[in-house]
Amino acid sequence: MIADIVAIDAPSSAPAGEQVIVDVSVKNISAYDQYLAVTAVYDSTSIPFQVDYLLVSPGQTVVFRGWFTMPSQNVKVTAWSWSWDGSQWVYEDQMTKDISLATLTPKVSEFRIADFYKV
Repeated sequence: MIADIVAIDAPSSAPAGEQVIVDVSVKNISAYDQYLAVTAVYDSTSIPFQVDYLLVSPGQTVVFRGWFTMPSQNVKVTAWSWSWDGSQWVYEDQMTKDISLATLTPKVSEFRIADFYKV
């Protein structure tokens, strides 16, 4: 193995319609510089990332940042890491993270009936 996914950093819950940031941390565990990439989906929908791939030094951990709009249901994010062998991308590692749909609780008003008086 060359590209070890060490973490998926994303909220554990988000309300529907909110942009969800997904940071996938990948470590080059080989002894050589490597081109590494990440792909990810929530359920079966692709997550776009800021960069397609990075040249990573031995022992270095890099973060690939992606995002999606939270749907009106719980989702499972699945991320895969890849290394370039000179002619093709080779599968390395996989990790998942569940994100629950957050329900917004209406705020109770500060209004009190005693605040009104008859004129």
